[in-house]
Amino acid sequence: MKPLKYKRLMVILISLGLIFAFGVMTSVAQETVKLKTKNYTFTIKAEVMKVDDTEGHVIVINELKGIDVASGIVSHLKGFVDLVKGNGTVLAYVINTFPDGSKMFIKSQGKMTTIPSPEGKPIMTGEGTGSLIKGTGKWEGFQGGGTWKLKGIAEGIALIDVEDEYTKK
Repeated sequence: MKPLKYKRLMVILISLGLIFAFGVMTSVAQETVKLKTKNYTFTIKAEVMKVDDTEGHVIVINELKGIDVASGIVSHLKGFVDLVKGNGTVLAYVINTFPDGSKMFIKSQGKMTTIPSPEGKPIMTGEGTGSLIKGTGKWEGFQGGGTWKLKGIAEGIALIDVEDEYTKK
């Protein structure tokens, strides 16, 4: 081969090597965290207002606090529920505070459903999604969100299972 062809081949190989190296560095720089929690949540305040446009239509403005016993994450939720005969939608804002003081601010939305228990008492269930608005401390610079499922345990007490994934950009 002529020296010019070697130079071109070397430039191509070096270029491909750099592209590969920077591509790998970019993917390594993005930290991904999966977070699963089981939150025992308690109603602190709830204001129920009848809408009167149809039977059983109410809106509820509520505040809840909860804890994931395994991780020590404390959740503080403020939300709005729009229900007709126990079924409807929810919009809430959640602040998760971690044991080290870091926080996540999350916007959550979903659907609520009321089903009868074997004893005939109504049980509130729900599911939805949440997305990270902002993080502080170890969560600063992260983006993402996930899903949640709620099951009422007793009056004013619910169990919320959350599965999230966050990526630091």
